[in-house]
Amino acid sequence: MKESARPSFITCSRLPGAMCLMLLMFGCQSLTFDPRGHIVPESSRIAFPRDGEASGTWTNDDLILAYRFVRNQSQLWIAGSIQFADRITKVYLGIQYFHLDALLVDAQGKVLDQVGLTSSASINTVYDNSLVFNSILTLPPNTEAIAFSYRGKTFGTKDGGTMDFWEYPVH
Repeated sequence: MKESARPSFITCSRLPGAMCLMLLMFGCQSLTFDPRGHIVPESSRIAFPRDGEASGTWTNDDLILAYRFVRNQSQLWIAGSIQFADRITKVYLGIQYFHLDALLVDAQGKVLDQVGLTSSASINTVYDNSLVFNSILTLPPNTEAIAFSYRGKTFGTKDGGTMDFWEYPVH
């Protein structure tokens, strides 16, 4: 009897741990950072015309992004170049990784979709301070504007330091 009860005891003692792990995993699903349905503030949105082209520059503490849009009904051609700011290029030798997304939003700022525009790794900030991209996006219905979101990490100071940098304009 003791022999047959032992496997059941081991199984039952692992059950609470497995249940906690499942609850933790399901609870962390809200941390997947899917921005759809969330709001981008008006100050972070860039409106584009219903049809035709527009261009401009979007700047913050980390980078300068020069962009050009051409919209034809539900298609948006977007091209641009990114130059990293002095706080990155004057301090760090390189960028370990960088990823730029487009957040497509409606007139109220609700995120309809998130689309990757470019990713890069091992950027040498001394020689390669410019990163270019070119994409054609299919716009969800009611798309009125775009916002940019990015994340990156630097490397290469004398003391081996790194810096994470990002922009995530979603509330």
